[in-house]
Amino acid sequence: MKKIDFILDKIFHYLTALSFGLVSVCVLAQIVARYIPSISAPWTDEMTRLFFMYTIMFGSPMAIKYSEYAVIDIITSRFKGKTASVINVLVYLITCILCVVGFRQSYTLFQTGFKLKSSSLQISMIYFYIVPVCIFGFTFIYSARKIIEEIITVIKGGK
Repeated sequence: MKKIDFILDKIFHYLTALSFGLVSVCVLAQIVARYIPSISAPWTDEMTRLFFMYTIMFGSPMAIKYSEYAVIDIITSRFKGKTASVINVLVYLITCILCVVGFRQSYTLFQTGFKLKSSSLQISMIYFYIVPVCIFGFTFIYSARKIIEEIITVIKGGK
C-alpha cells in the first residue's frame, strides 16, 4: 500500500508541476503575442485556463493529504487529543458530503461536454469538464483516507 501511495504522490506532484509549467508557457506566449503584431495566438487564453484547472485538479488531493490547504483554526486550535480528532473527522466528513454533491453535479456538466466544442481550439469540452469530476473524486478519496487515519489514531491512543 505504501508503494502505491508513493507512486501516486510522485504522479500527482509531477503532473501538478507540469501543468503549472504549461500555464507559465501559455501566459508567456500571450505576452509575446501582444507585443509582436505579426503573431496571433487566440488559443493561449483557453490553454491557460485548461492547464490552470489541471494544476488545481492534480494539486488538490495532495493539499488534503498533507494538510496544506488554507484553514481558519481559531476554534479548532484550542482543542487537543480526542476532541481535536473528532473535530477533524467532522470536517473531513463534511468535505466528503460536499464532494459527493459536487461530483454528481459536475458529472452532469461533464455529460454535456460531449456535445460542445471550445471556441478557439475546437476541441471537445469534455477535456475542460472532466476536471471538476476528478477534483471532487480525488478529494473525496483523500478526505475519506484522512477520516480513517484519524479514527485509527484515536483507537491506538495517539494525539
